[in-house]
Amino acid sequence: MSCPRPRIILEFWYPSDMEILRELHSRGLFDVAFAPDLPFGTANADSLLAAWMARSSGIPALAAVSLGGRSAAASVSRIATAHISGLDGVVLVAGDSRQCTDALGVLDALRLASSLPGTPEAAAAAKLPGMSAPLRAALRERPCFVRGAAVDLGSERSVRLARAKAEAGANLFLSQLLPDPSAAVGALNALSSLGVPVALGIPYAPTEEARARLSSLLGMSAPSPPEVLRSLEGVPRELRSSIYVSPIGGRRSNLADFLESLSSLVA
Repeated sequence: MSCPRPRIILEFWYPSDMEILRELHSRGLFDVAFAPDLPFGTANADSLLAAWMARSSGIPALAAVSLGGRSAAASVSRIATAHISGLDGVVLVAGDSRQCTDALGVLDALRLASSLPGTPEAAAAAKLPGMSAPLRAALRERPCFVRGAAVDLGSERSVRLARAKAEAGANLFLSQLLPDPSAAVGALNALSSLGVPVALGIPYAPTEEARARLSSLLGMSAPSPPEVLRSLEGVPRELRSSIYVSPIGGRRSNLADFLESLSSLVA
């Protein structure tokens, strides 16, 4: 199942973001919402529920599925649930060295996501009388199911592994947040032959407080929004065909202006 390239992917964290998500999407300022799998007990720490909230508002939505903090069976269940519930896809996050010994590997997870029902034959079976509603939903033909995988553009090993991820079924890569996107041109060139869109991760940190939080959380320098846009201009246009925006902090008032400026930079 091929998927259209998302020009702008917008991350959201809280149920209170729904109103502004609807407004921004109605203005065409982003294509897909992304719900990360938060490690703390917020009201929408479950990425599937958060993504479903966006999808039920008519906004295409992706949900993160963490492969490091859950058993393989739980990861399989969440990937299948995302498909059955009508989400537009998943982004698989592999976890770190402390992950469970039975954690589902990212390549296995991609193969699983690629094998989910959605063929014309399955869609025909879904129309048979007596089919239960959940099974009917699971079998219906899907024009697209995003199988996203993370890529660290600063790691040669991660960039090399991207080929195996593409062969296993990845049809979208999301990079880490980049304080200086122009520094990733070499890695982007190396990935361009795979034919898989790479969504460049950029932070939106409009206040000093947000930038301090970003520095504290990720241990990275925290650029202002204008600095991020200037750095993006240093990336060849054909390599900035997809952008993943992560708003930092609670302020969203100027996000629309930022997305409007960003849209003109995306190929």
